[in-house]
Order: sequence, then structure tokens, then C-alpha cells
Amino acid sequence: MNQHIHNPHDKFFKAMMAERELAIGFLQFFLPEEISRMIDFERIEAYKDSFVTEELKEIFSDAVFRCPVLESDTSSLFVSVLIEHKSYPDKMVAVQLLSYLANAYQSQLKSGEQLHVVIPMIFYHGVEHWEYSSLRQLVPGLKEEFRRYIPDFETLFVDLARMSEDALEGIKLMLLRAAVQLQRYSGRPDLLMEHIRKILERIDFEKDNSRNFSRLLFVYFFEISEISVEELATLIEDLPLQTKSKIMTTYEQIEKKGFEKGIEKGIEKGIEKGIEKGIKSEKMRLIIQGYTKGLSIELLSDISGLSMDMVQKIIREHQNQ
Repeated sequence: MNQHIHNPHDKFFKAMMAERELAIGFLQFFLPEEISRMIDFERIEAYKDSFVTEELKEIFSDAVFRCPVLESDTSSLFVSVLIEHKSYPDKMVAVQLLSYLANAYQSQLKSGEQLHVVIPMIFYHGVEHWEYSSLRQLVPGLKEEFRRYIPDFETLFVDLARMSEDALEGIKLMLLRAAVQLQRYSGRPDLLMEHIRKILERIDFEKDNSRNFSRLLFVYFFEISEISVEELATLIEDLPLQTKSKIMTTYEQIEKKGFEKGIEKGIEKGIEKGIEKGIKSEKMRLIIQGYTKGLSIELLSDISGLSMDMVQKIIREHQNQ
């Protein structure tokens, strides 16, 4: 996998595909049945290298998997899941994909191994409608006599926004389903807020893996939603305490990082005191609003980093105003 990750969507996609269980579930769901049934998923491996060239790094990120074929000790294929960095559909992506596939086969030759089939899958979750066009479709007025000279190939194209909710219900892993649904609504804040509660309810912290992917899921949600602490408290008030605590702690950590960035900029501008005052005021605001929404003193202490005595003092002073 290449290291050039340009935005939160790419980072989240890469994190999702780095989780073996999620990656296998993803491939089992999105690969065509005639391909999926031939793969030995118990022996699948994430490929350590990327097939993305320097010229393509501004266009694609990829997650490559070596997939052994069932009932064979030597036969395997590569599945390359690609996500585009552009904010709009690129009509000419098949040309770029041709370059990608050429490098994929050249990389195999350079490694000294036999050639394996490379199946490309474009994973698109943008809002704008994208009709994928093959190389033959891109050549205007192509005559039948010339068609056989076009290096054509099949591409799996997943247009997530155009998939139905009923179709996505077929994803068996709840954490994967939540991750895919978040990406589906990432460009539609209105629909995201409409579905987010249902998405959060599907996350089981007791069964979460050692890498704590659920936290990354929350980070991604906060990065794409611009939700306020008041909206968040209302949204999660009926969720289990463990889920509620996890969400609020993650929210606080993200807010803290934002404050730290503000501090760095403030120091450069010579306004350290103003920033410190702003941080204190923001923590007080979070405590008061969280308490109003029914969060416990203990939880407010955890997410603010202040002692329980200090939290109680802030609440008392607010009530006496």
C-alpha cells in the first residue's frame, strides 16, 4: 500500500482494509460470486507493495490482496481495491487504470515470480453520478475493424452511493457495515445525520478487535460531520453507557488535538494566554452542556481531563449564576 494519503476518506479506507477480518468481509461482499467462490479466503494475504506508480499517486490509493485459488497450492490472483483522490468522477479513469495494470504485471516480472491475474476494483463513494467507461467506449466512432487493437479489460466498479440500503444489509460484519455506510453518506451530511444513530448502534465494543477500529470509525465520523457537542449528546443519550463513554472520550480527544493545533499557531502569533483562556472556557462549556444532557460527573471528568471535584465546582458555579 502506498503512503500518500491525502484526506480523511483515504485514511479511513486504508485503515479499514488493513483489518484482516474487515478486508475479507469487504471482498466477500463486493466481489462477483463467480470470483468469490473460487478464492480461499482463509489463506488470503495483504500484499505488502503497491502497484501505484509515482505518476498515479495523486490519482489512486490501493489495497492489494493476494488471493489463493481454492484446491490449488500454486494458483492465485491479485485483487486491487482502488480509491480515487479526485473530488469528481474522471471520465478517463480507464486510461489511468491501464497504466496501473501495466505496472502491476511489470512488478510481478521484476520480482521474478510467475504472472498472476490482477482484478481491479474501483471503490467510489462520491455524491456525483459516475458512469464508468471502458477504453473502447472512450474512443469516439470506433469502427468494428479496430476494436481488437484496443487493450480492453474488465473493471469492477462499486458506486457506493447508488447502492440501496437493503443491499448493504447483506454485509454480515456489523463493524464493516457501519464503516461502509459511513463512507456512503460521507458526502451527504443530511443523510449522514439521519442514519448515524442506526450506524452507531451496530458497533459492539465488547467484540471490537485489538486495533480498536471502532475508535477510528468515530474519528472519521467527527471529521466528516461537524457535529456540535449538543447534537452529539442528544444523539447518544439512549445508547449503552460503554458506547456513550467511548464516543464522548473520542470526541474530547479530537477536540483536544484541535486545541493543541490552535496553541501552536497562537504561540507563533504571541497570543498564548488567549488560547489558554479559550481552552478553559471550552472545557467549561463542554462540562455544562454535557451535564445538562444527563452525562454523569465521572464521565465528564474522564472526557475533560479535570478532577471530579473541579467538574462539580464548575457545575455549581454555573447553577449559582
